[in-house]
Amino acid sequence: MDNQKKCLFEKFGGDQQVSELIDQFYYKVLFDKLLRDKFLKADMSRVRYQQKRFFAQMMGDSNTQYTGRDLIEVHKNLNISNQQFDKFKTHLKNIALDMEIPNVDLEELLQQVEKHREVIVFQK
Repeated sequence: MDNQKKCLFEKFGGDQQVSELIDQFYYKVLFDKLLRDKFLKADMSRVRYQQKRFFAQMMGDSNTQYTGRDLIEVHKNLNISNQQFDKFKTHLKNIALDMEIPNVDLEELLQQVEKHREVIVFQK
């Protein structure tokens, strides 16, 4: 048995790499006509900070606790569509590919993200 199995957070390269992923991600999002309107009123440094914490915890970093608002509370009034959620995932995927994250790890990340669709997408 391999007790040294790395969590996804470690596989991605830890704090610095996950921070880089999120920073690059929001850079892309803010230039995306389909997505940028959702962030017009947002404090982007706060959004990035909370997203980094959320991703770190979601990816298995036991030292990070997401302390932001409940995901439903954050997203319920943003009227996010499935198309926008898919585009969000596409940007994430492309940046991870640029960072040369192995496919198997990238797929695991996208599966983790997908699990949250129902608390983010509210546009029927």
